[in-house]
Amino acid sequence: MILAVDIGNTNIVFGLYENNPNNINLIHKFRIISDNKKNPDDYAIDIVEALINKRIDALTLSGCAIASVVPSLTDIIQIAISKFFAHKIYVIKQKDIKIKIDTNIKNKDEIGVDRLVNAYAGFREFGDNLIIVDFGTATTFDIVANSGIYMGGVIAPGINLSLRALHEMTAKLPKIYIHKQKNVVGKNTSEAMNSGVYYGYISLCEGIIKRIESELQIQTKTIVTGGLSEIFKNELNIESQKNDLTIDGIKIIYDQNINNQKNNLNGF
Repeated sequence: MILAVDIGNTNIVFGLYENNPNNINLIHKFRIISDNKKNPDDYAIDIVEALINKRIDALTLSGCAIASVVPSLTDIIQIAISKFFAHKIYVIKQKDIKIKIDTNIKNKDEIGVDRLVNAYAGFREFGDNLIIVDFGTATTFDIVANSGIYMGGVIAPGINLSLRALHEMTAKLPKIYIHKQKNVVGKNTSEAMNSGVYYGYISLCEGIIKRIESELQIQTKTIVTGGLSEIFKNELNIESQKNDLTIDGIKIIYDQNINNQKNNLNGF
């Protein structure tokens, strides 16, 4: 099996896939909270315990690729995995594994690897003229157009960041969790807060998508992904809601790079 690892600011997501370059078949998925205070041994125990809970023998893993937007955790997770994994661990955007996507931006190195992975995976599955909205720690909009070129994007505060700011930066507003709500006008403080964030982000998405289409003069398809995308999928005009887009992309990029390396070794 192939282990795809998406290291984010809030969670680390692990996906287990069949070792088949012609098939993206996610068998199991689990997540661990991102915590800079943990050492590699702590994470190794967490990962192995999660594998045991899924009834997966860690020794059956034959490949591993990591995409990370948290540099301080990248090496820690590599070391943790290496404690039970005998093969080479590949980190996307480092020297040995690349994302084959053209860009029309000022500095490709500034773009989070998760956004490029999403763009590449989205294009592979849904084609171009695509907006990928990722409801993560930040809410990001990434645009793929012109036969697969990454055009750039938009970064807004994430939903949970907004909720936390409302709670922590005010004296009386409670801590709440976002959920669907029928009424826009809140009848109590919690409803008013939830409405502001829920309908605020719907309007944010609709407004930004409309402006992107106007600026680029294209009709787009919208894909939503990320942990909170499920809440919004029925409120937005979307092509698909796909929570596994990033780890699917990691698996696709791993397969392409490893197959190319094997072909080069064989003289092709």
